[in-house]
Amino acid sequence: MIKKDTKVAVLGAGAMGCLFGGLLAEKGLEVHLIDVWKEHVDEINSKGLKMMGHGGDRTVKIHATTDPKTLKPVDAIIIMCKATALEQALSNSKNIIGDNTVLMSFQNGIGHEEIMQKIAGKEKVLGGSTTQASSIQGPGIIQNHASLPSWIGEYEGGSSERVKDLAETFTAHGLETIAEENIKRRKWMKLFALTAIGPLSAIFDLHHTDLYISNKNQTMSRKLGKDIILETREVAKADGVDVSESDCLEMFNRIVDSRQTNKSSMAFDVVKHRKTEIDFISGAVSKIGKKHGIKTPLNDLMYNIIKIKEGMYV
Repeated sequence: MIKKDTKVAVLGAGAMGCLFGGLLAEKGLEVHLIDVWKEHVDEINSKGLKMMGHGGDRTVKIHATTDPKTLKPVDAIIIMCKATALEQALSNSKNIIGDNTVLMSFQNGIGHEEIMQKIAGKEKVLGGSTTQASSIQGPGIIQNHASLPSWIGEYEGGSSERVKDLAETFTAHGLETIAEENIKRRKWMKLFALTAIGPLSAIFDLHHTDLYISNKNQTMSRKLGKDIILETREVAKADGVDVSESDCLEMFNRIVDSRQTNKSSMAFDVVKHRKTEIDFISGAVSKIGKKHGIKTPLNDLMYNIIKIKEGMYV
């Protein structure tokens, strides 16, 4: 059932947070963006959120704040802050969590839900995954690179009316969202792509099209990406998530074939000298692999190279 009065807060108004919040607000939902970047927040409040690229250039009126304590409880919290900032950001926003509030993370990697459950309660936490892509062009300005689906689901699996209602509501308001009965599997499916796309884009400072399509050695780069993903698949299987080879490559191929002129968020983090989410991506695969006795040399290599890059500035 579509609920037009659904109130949404987006915790982390970076590129993806603004994309999700902007699309929903544009179609009429009450949305509040929460972020620590004051200049960005002030620009959105004074001039609106400028959305460029896919869907056409336009400005969307939406509320933003640096202080979640000024807000009342909402129906849904979309978490888009960096994984490294999740615990602090959510702890500072407890006041917007009401009795029936649901939370979902679309952050890169795995391991976020456990942190969310600890703070908000297990029964309030859904799982989320997305193939959308966006980048920040400046304070109050984002670039939308594609129109691709997102998924939400009960984190422990199965279907529920609250998930179906929220998926229908988001979809009706411009954010295509699919109710997923096995969201853990879906999150692993995105992780397969992330283990290849994130680190390689960051290491070479290339966007996806230059890395995998227009590159003269695209056969080599695609094979390396595939090899990383198939290694990650072995870890997923050992952890109880059995995905076919074609399925585990599906999202990687979809992102690459969409010809996005966008670098991974990890690449932007490295360029801007920020701590990356590598611990929740390649690092998580390596950690789970060790737990099950699975060797992960390619994920280990990606992790070590990104950590060496971080060591130059963090």
